[in-house]
This record gives sequence, structure tokens and C-alpha cells, in this order.
Amino acid sequence: MGGVSEHLLAGVNSELARRVRNMAAALSARGIEIRITSGKRSTERQAALYANRASNPYPVARPGTSKHELGLAVDLVPTGARSSSISAAIGEAGEAQGLRWGGRFSKPDAVHFELPTSGGDLVSDGSNVGNQSQSGLTDVQIIAAFGIAALVIQLLRK
Repeated sequence: MGGVSEHLLAGVNSELARRVRNMAAALSARGIEIRITSGKRSTERQAALYANRASNPYPVARPGTSKHELGLAVDLVPTGARSSSISAAIGEAGEAQGLRWGGRFSKPDAVHFELPTSGGDLVSDGSNVGNQSQSGLTDVQIIAAFGIAALVIQLLRK
């Protein structure tokens, strides 16, 4: 992987970066080179991508729901010829590193790799992400919402 890929990896969770580097090394040994096209994104960048999702060949998550915003996902492509067999080889290499591959999503996103959410994943600043609820919110977001609601109720009682 080149300098741009390393720069993008520097912004994501260190465990994700380690697994992607291992994946790249395993693929390189098979003659497949990859480059990172996207790493951690700001909410503003995610919103811009979402606003233009009709022109994007890959699915785009709503702002506030993308693991890219937490530094827990990367998008990557082969540097050479693209084919379904190369895409499958890349996906399998990512899965061998314990990454969740977007190629298996209900709306396939073959370029996407993320750390699986298990309640123990860490964002790039070391804080815990928590499990995703069915509503798409993390446990931390739900707890924060309840805390705000409790504060509002206390203020209204005064």
C-alpha cells in the first residue's frame, strides 16, 4: 500500500489499521495489491456523500450511522484489474483478519471493511462504541438520550 493508504489508515482505529495491513500483506503475497480509498470521515463528509448517494455506485449510510464516522471502517479497492474473483479474494482476506466485509451485506458494498460491533470495539480515541441497537443507535447514544430526557424532566418539575 502506498502513502495515501497509510495516511488514511493513520486516522482509523489502530486495531482496524493492523488488520487491514495484515490483509494487504496476505493479498500482496498472492499478487493482489490494494489501496485505501476512504477511512475515517467527518459527519459533514458523510452527509455530503449521503446527499449525493444516487450518483455513488456503492451504498451510503445516513450521517450518524456510518462506522466510517467512528474510525471503524475503510473502503478499499485493488490497484490492478478488477473482477468478481479478485473482489471475492479481497473479501475473504478481510474476513480471515476478522473484519466484516460489506460484500456480504444485504445491500452489498464490496469495497467496505469494518471491525465487527461486539460491544468491545474501540473508536480511534479509545472509547467504547457499544452494541448497535435495532434502531441503529449505539448503546452510548441511547443512554445519552435517556440522560437528557431525565434532565429535561427535572427542569420541568422545578
